[in-house]
Amino acid sequence: MSDYIFSSKNQPKDYLRDYLKTIYKSNAPSAYEFHGNWGSLAVTKQHYNGFLPYENKQHLMLVIGGPILYFRDNDFLVEADSSVATKSIYDRWIVDGLMQWDEDLSGPFTIILVNKITGVITTVTDLMSFIPVYTCQKDHSLYLGTHVDVLASAAGVLDELDQVSLADFVLNGFITYPYTFYKHVRQSKPSCVTTFHNSTTKAVDCYWLPTETNSYNNLNQAAEALRVGIAGYVDRISEKMNDNDIAQFISAGEDSRALSGLLADRKGRDAYIFLDQMNREGRIAKKIAAIYDSTFNVGFRCKTHYLDIMPAASCLVGAGHQYFHAHSLGFDKKYCLSKYHAVFGGYFSDSLLKAAYAHKLKSAERFQFFPDFPISGESRTKIIKNPVIKDEILYKINNRRRSHYNESFSERPLSAHEWFVLRPASMRVAIPNLYSTRRLFKSYEPFMCKEAVKISAAVPTSWKLNRRLFNRAMKPYLKASKWTMHADGRLPYFSWWVNMPIQFGIWLHRNIAKRLGIIKGNQGPWGDWKLVFRDQAWKTTVDHLTSHRSNLEIFEDDVYIKSLLLSNELSGIQKINLAQTLYRAQSIFYTKENHDVLKRD
Repeated sequence: MSDYIFSSKNQPKDYLRDYLKTIYKSNAPSAYEFHGNWGSLAVTKQHYNGFLPYENKQHLMLVIGGPILYFRDNDFLVEADSSVATKSIYDRWIVDGLMQWDEDLSGPFTIILVNKITGVITTVTDLMSFIPVYTCQKDHSLYLGTHVDVLASAAGVLDELDQVSLADFVLNGFITYPYTFYKHVRQSKPSCVTTFHNSTTKAVDCYWLPTETNSYNNLNQAAEALRVGIAGYVDRISEKMNDNDIAQFISAGEDSRALSGLLADRKGRDAYIFLDQMNREGRIAKKIAAIYDSTFNVGFRCKTHYLDIMPAASCLVGAGHQYFHAHSLGFDKKYCLSKYHAVFGGYFSDSLLKAAYAHKLKSAERFQFFPDFPISGESRTKIIKNPVIKDEILYKINNRRRSHYNESFSERPLSAHEWFVLRPASMRVAIPNLYSTRRLFKSYEPFMCKEAVKISAAVPTSWKLNRRLFNRAMKPYLKASKWTMHADGRLPYFSWWVNMPIQFGIWLHRNIAKRLGIIKGNQGPWGDWKLVFRDQAWKTTVDHLTSHRSNLEIFEDDVYIKSLLLSNELSGIQKINLAQTLYRAQSIFYTKENHDVLKRD
C-alpha cells in the first residue's frame, strides 16, 4: 500500500480515507477502510503487486512500500494483484516466528499489524526508515501514519505548528529527527519493532544498529559482497519480468551508468531523463543509453516547472521535506510510468557508498578533480547563526542538532558526522525523491538494498572516499562505457588517481569556455533556480505567498518576509524552503476548515 492512517479512536466512515486523498492534487488512488473495537485504519492502494491488506480473525496487517522478499520468490510482482506478499510476511513473522527483519526484507518498507482482539498495535520500520512512520499521542488516543500532513490533519493538530522545526527546515532543508512540522507529531525510530497498547508505547525493539563493526578483510572483499548484493536485489525484482516491462532513469553520471550495466541483458528497456533543454547532461545520457541498449526518452521542463509543481509536490512529499526533489511529478503521467512492472533509479549511492557527507576538506567541493581527504572532528554541532531568525529559536535548533549528533555518536563514534544526515533517511534533503516516486509508480532503488546499507555501515569511511568502494564494486558494469565521459569530466570506469589529470584539464577548459561565452546555459540535470529567481513568475509567487497573514513566528520583528524572498539575505535554497513553508502554512487554514466540517459531519 502507499500510505496508511491509523486512529485508536473510532472514526466515521470515509473520515480517514478523505484525508488520504489530500496527498494527491488529482487522480488519488482508491483506498480501503477498516473499523473495529481497536479503532479505525485507512490505506491507499499502491502500485506494487502482492501487497494488498491481509486480514484474518485475529489480525489485520498492511505493508507499505514494495520490499523484496529474500525467504521466497517474488513472482507476485508480475502476477494479478493480491495479498500474497503480505500474507507471506505475516506467516513468517507471526505463524512461524522466523522473521529476521534485516535479512528477510530488502529495500524501503514499513508494516503495521493490528491485533483486533487485544487492541495491540505493532509497527515495523526498515533499516534506515526510508519510509518514515509518524506518531501522535493525544487525549488518550494514538494516531499513526506514513504521511505527516495526513496524520496531523486526522489527529486535529494541523494548526499547531512547531516554529523551531519550521526555522530548521528553512535554514537546513530538513527537520532534525525526531521532530516534525507539527508540535505533537514525532517520527518513529528506524529498524525498530514498536508495540503500542492502550494508545501508549509499550515496547521498542531495535532489530539492527549501524555499528562500526567491519567483518571484511579488505576492500576487494567488501566490494565483491556489495556487487553480489545489489545484483541479487535487481535479479529478484526482474526475474519474471519481460524486457519491455522495465524502465530506468538515466543521466550523465556513474550511478545510472552502473544501473544500466546491471540491466544490460534487458534489451530495449526504456530509459528516461528530464531536462530544461538538450544539454551536455542529455547528450552524454543519450550515448550511455545507446551503449547499454536502452531506448532513450527525454522530457523537457518549462523554465518555471519547479514553481508550477509546488502545490502538488508539496502535498505529495509532505511538510518539512523539500518538494522540488519530486522530479518525476507530471512526467509520470506523460510517459505512463505506472505501466512498468519496475522503474529503477540510482539514488542514495553517493550517500551510502561514496562517503559524500563525511567530514573532509572543502577543496573537493569547489575543485571536482581534487581528491577527498578526511579530517578529524565534526561540524554538525557547530552553532548555527542567522540574523533574521529569533535567537531563542536558533538556540533550540542547535540543541536539537546536538542531541541527534550525540545519538549518532553513540552508535558510530568514528563516523557520526557522516551518519548524522543518513539515519534516519529523513535527514537527507533529497529523500523526497523516493517519497514521490513510490507514490507515483513501481519505483526501485538498488542502492537502498539491505546489502548496500549494511556494507556502508560496516566498512571504514576511508574505503568509501574517492569512490573506491563504489568503483571496485561496480567496475564490471561500467566497462561497456569505459571511454564515455561523466558529466563532471572524468571516466567512471577508472580510479580517482587516473581521473585526476583528465578531470583537471576538462575543468580548466570548461571554466575558460564559460568566461568566453562559448559554453552557455544550464548543462546539468536539474532546473536553473538563478533563472527562476529573475523571472516574473517568481515575483508573482512571492506576491501571492506574502499577500496573506502568515502564522510563521520564526523571524525577528523587523524582518519582512517578502524582502527575504526577493533579496540575497537567504541562500537560494533557503528561499525555496521558505516559499514552500509559507505555502504549507497558508494551506493549513483551508485544510483546518475542512477538518472542522468533517468533524461536524
